[in-house]
Amino acid sequence: MIHSNTLGNSLKRGILRYSLRVSKGFTKPTQKFIADMVFGIAASRSCKLTDISRALQEEISLKKVVDRLGRNLAGFSGSEALRDNYFQAIRPSVAKDTLLLIDPSDVTKPHSPTMEAIGSVYDASAKKFGAGYWTLGVVALTRNNKQPIPVYEKLYPCKKQGGNGLAAETKAALQYLRDHFDKIIPRVFDRGFDSGNTMRELVGHGEKFIIRQNQNRVAVHNGKRTYLEEIVKSVDCRHTLRYQSRTGDELTCKIGMTTVVLPNLGHMKLNLVVCRQAGEKPLVLYTNLNEAAGYIAVRVVKAYLMRWRIDEMYGFKKQSFDFEDFRVRSLRAIQTLDLLLTVAIGYLGVLCDKAEEEPYVLEVISASKRVKKVIPFLKDTKFLYYSILDGIISILGHLRCGIAHYFSPPPHSMQLCFPGF
Repeated sequence: MIHSNTLGNSLKRGILRYSLRVSKGFTKPTQKFIADMVFGIAASRSCKLTDISRALQEEISLKKVVDRLGRNLAGFSGSEALRDNYFQAIRPSVAKDTLLLIDPSDVTKPHSPTMEAIGSVYDASAKKFGAGYWTLGVVALTRNNKQPIPVYEKLYPCKKQGGNGLAAETKAALQYLRDHFDKIIPRVFDRGFDSGNTMRELVGHGEKFIIRQNQNRVAVHNGKRTYLEEIVKSVDCRHTLRYQSRTGDELTCKIGMTTVVLPNLGHMKLNLVVCRQAGEKPLVLYTNLNEAAGYIAVRVVKAYLMRWRIDEMYGFKKQSFDFEDFRVRSLRAIQTLDLLLTVAIGYLGVLCDKAEEEPYVLEVISASKRVKKVIPFLKDTKFLYYSILDGIISILGHLRCGIAHYFSPPPHSMQLCFPGF
């Protein structure tokens, strides 16, 4: 129990230091609110304000704590500053040769039709439309073990409910990446982003990208104008790539590359990479990376196949924290909660990055019920977030107080004071 208390107090101080870096420049009440939310989300494994409030273990009524958190969520107005501070806090954990994996997602609330600005979104897991909101996220890879770590997150409503739409949100995300990352770091997109506006903006700023082909475009290949489907059939896939899937299976695919010109996009010249045997249909990617044919073909496919990490991150966010079961109603409160959840997940990402170099992180992982032997677990596991979170829940569960005392004024001294002494 003593060891658990020692490790638990170290965790609390670590979360507090991280929260203060993230909330730098804010007022002290706002700093306390951000620290409460980050600690409460991690300690309760929930996005419900009642669960977060219980995890804070304050000496006031639960209703007052819930009201305070809800009031701060609805009135929070420093999202941009918080987002910038957050990036500076996680920046040392982001690899210099990282990939920027960009993907939209959805948050469905089918039984909450009166929530502010709620609209119709496509629920990819249920494969049907439902009431909810859209999100756009960007994930980078950590420095040591290539764990995914969120660097940008935005929840927004549909256009009919006053939202700006995917194109405008993508433009804002690209500007954020432009302000914080070098243009030579590849931006990796899934289908739906091969629109003219996105590719023109990327090319216009000289940024490298990899985009999965979705639309059946017309292109010029070897001086002949034809459909991309016909070009894909003619590509000679002579390069072999052996890779390990997310389930640990060893797979092999064949890769080829050719150059095409897109006349409908101002005669934009791009490399077209084709990967066969990676699925039922060939994987077709656009890229403006310019290197040797064999090297670039394998590099591009490897980069795209890393996209499973952002899917895993979205799954972790929704399942481990039950994000789609939040109980706040206003749009600003929902957006603030989404951002603070991203900040809390970012702290877990920092711990994941230190898993092989910091002994106390190994102790956190060993406290997880799903881990029997830490070293073999680290070798065999590609995604460490679940074990890190389980360990935090187990360790903080032994503590009898939260973090409120760190922000409380020192108690008044009862020592008698005499004049002249």
